[in-house]
Amino acid sequence: MDRNFDRTLLIRHVAICAAVIAAYVLRSELEIGYTALGIVALGGALNFLAYAFQRRPELVRVCTIASPVIGVGSWTALIAVTRGVASPFVAGLWLEVVLSAMSLRRTGVIFVTAGTVALFWAQQLWLGIGGAETALVLQTGFLAGMGGATFLVTRRWVRTQDALSRRYSALRERLAMLERELDDERALGQLGEGVGRLAHGLKNAVHGVRGFVGLIEPRLSAQAKDRAVLAGLNAAIDNLETLAQLTLDTKNGAAAAQTQTRVSSPGVCLECALREISRSQPDVHWSTFSDGTSPELLISNTELVEVLLVLLTNAAEAVDGRGAARIEMRSAAGEYRVVVSDEGRGLAPDAAARIFEPGYTTKPKGSGFGLFLARRLLEKRGGRLALKRANGKGATFEIALPMSTAAR
Repeated sequence: MDRNFDRTLLIRHVAICAAVIAAYVLRSELEIGYTALGIVALGGALNFLAYAFQRRPELVRVCTIASPVIGVGSWTALIAVTRGVASPFVAGLWLEVVLSAMSLRRTGVIFVTAGTVALFWAQQLWLGIGGAETALVLQTGFLAGMGGATFLVTRRWVRTQDALSRRYSALRERLAMLERELDDERALGQLGEGVGRLAHGLKNAVHGVRGFVGLIEPRLSAQAKDRAVLAGLNAAIDNLETLAQLTLDTKNGAAAAQTQTRVSSPGVCLECALREISRSQPDVHWSTFSDGTSPELLISNTELVEVLLVLLTNAAEAVDGRGAARIEMRSAAGEYRVVVSDEGRGLAPDAAARIFEPGYTTKPKGSGFGLFLARRLLEKRGGRLALKRANGKGATFEIALPMSTAAR
């Protein structure tokens, strides 16, 4: 419901009633008898109808337009029966111009002012001007001046409101971002102690696995397939050991993350991620597309591979390890974008809305932190991660990273 519209009807009704009371008291001087009571009764009834029907959405616009028509018509009728241009009820027309600013847009103020002047002149011509030309011109000038002043005030007020609205929206977005960052920090804080214990245990386990690999190696044949399996296993062990060391050595790990902030070839990172995912998901067919650009990005090789592995793993699991997925890499508007699409089941609307929340997962054995951490890592580098499509034909995620100044 529009409260300004309700206030307009109330003010108009009170003003007309007060004018009629004054007219009734001064009826002998104004020589109108009880005519004004009938005018007010009709105006009041129309006001009430406008108030009642404005509650129906399909009639809001009709009632909004009818509102000033009712007011101007009522005041004009009172002016017609009380001395014409010399009537004290001419002040009611001034009131209508001011009230139009409460319930109408800026153009509505112009239309109400023009309509009021036109109806006032038509009435006076019908009654006969009879030497009141000067008063008529003065009243017209006053109405036009009041309409112009009301329009300017309304325009300034609307601009101020628009500016405040934009600022309010910006503040709300900023507040929502801060709340999300606070939730992220809280979630990471809860994970911190557990991650430290996990990294320590992982490091010990890696040493044990490396020892077993050393025992198995002499028993493997010299065939290329066996050697490839052994090389892959050793590479995986090295990666686990490096990850555990970086997790435990927080000081040096943070310094390394800050110094390694550029990658010279996104394509190389993609090849590395594809090799890694192909070992665990050999039956997924990956189609790739690149526009041929290879800019410097404000992110390290290790970080980009880590993010790509999260998305590639999700895509492979979405097609149950047997299906097709697509990767696109291109430069656009000072950014380098990587789009990963799968042909899986997609995501339900409620899951799509929460997919980046820490701890939220749609997988029976998922942790719910992969996409959360990938998005957070990209945002630290000035990039972003977004879900572009999540219907029944699969899901599409897009990475956007800023290119270094030299690459633009």
